[in-house]
Amino acid sequence: MAEKDAEKAPASEPKKKLSVKMIVMILGLMIAEAAAVFLVLNMVGGPPEVKAEGIAESPADELEQIREVLIVDDRFPNHQTGRVWLWETEVQMQVRQKNLDYVQRVLEERSAEIKTGVAQIVRTSHHKHLTEPNLDTLNRQIEQYLRDVFGFDAEGEPRVERVLIPKCTGFPADF
Repeated sequence: MAEKDAEKAPASEPKKKLSVKMIVMILGLMIAEAAAVFLVLNMVGGPPEVKAEGIAESPADELEQIREVLIVDDRFPNHQTGRVWLWETEVQMQVRQKNLDYVQRVLEERSAEIKTGVAQIVRTSHHKHLTEPNLDTLNRQIEQYLRDVFGFDAEGEPRVERVLIPKCTGFPADF
C-alpha cells in the first residue's frame, strides 16, 4: 500500500501555473523576434522594382498604323431647301501607313477632281442629310466616292479605311 500511496501522491499534487514573470518573458521574446525579422527584411530590401516596357513594334505593325489625310476644308453652297445655305465642311479620311504614299500621290495628281466630287455631294445633298447628328448619309456617300477614286491595295482591301467629317456647319447665306 505504501507503493500505491507513493504513486498517487505526485498525481494529486496541484500543477504549477505559469507565473506572470514567465508570461512577460515569452511576450518579450516574441516581440524581439518580430522586431528582428522586420529589421532584417528592411535591410535586405523589398522585391526588385518592376519596370514595364512597351510592346516592341515590328515593321509590319508600323505599316498598319492609321493616318489621317485632309481631303477638303471649304464652304459649299446648297439650294435644296429653296434657300441658299453655306456649309463649312472639313473632310478627312483615314488610310493605313502602307497606302499613304499612293493616296498622297493620287491627291496631288487629281486634287481638283476629288474636291469637285466631294463638293458635288455636299451641294446636292438633302438638307436633312446635312443636319443629321452623325452625318451618316453624307459620310457614307463621300466614303463610297473616295473608295471608287483610290481603289483597293494589293491585298484587296480598300485604301480608304474611314471618312471623317469633323466639321459640317451650315448657315443661311441669303439673309
